[in-house]
Amino acid sequence: MSTRQSKLTLVVDPSVVRRAKSYASAHQTSVSSLVESYLKNLTAEEAQDISTDPNSWPPTTRSLYGALAHLGDVDTDELKRRYLHDKYLHDQGLS
Repeated sequence: MSTRQSKLTLVVDPSVVRRAKSYASAHQTSVSSLVESYLKNLTAEEAQDISTDPNSWPPTTRSLYGALAHLGDVDTDELKRRYLHDKYLHDQGLS
């Protein structure tokens, strides 16, 4: 963290503030540090190509890595056809 800092005013739902404070306390940090870290990560991703190394990804992204690997090659046209069929025909009893 730099020695010179700026203030930032955020408007956030009170329940989110409570949970953020609880999370920060449990992780021995501050809400300000959490927000700063998030903003640094967010802007760093935009400033550079996203790494192909899953270990460098944020925890949520890393947890999703490989979640669809069991599907193998996916026929996106077939998925779209099924989705549209279910959305427009199945709901109307026309299937």
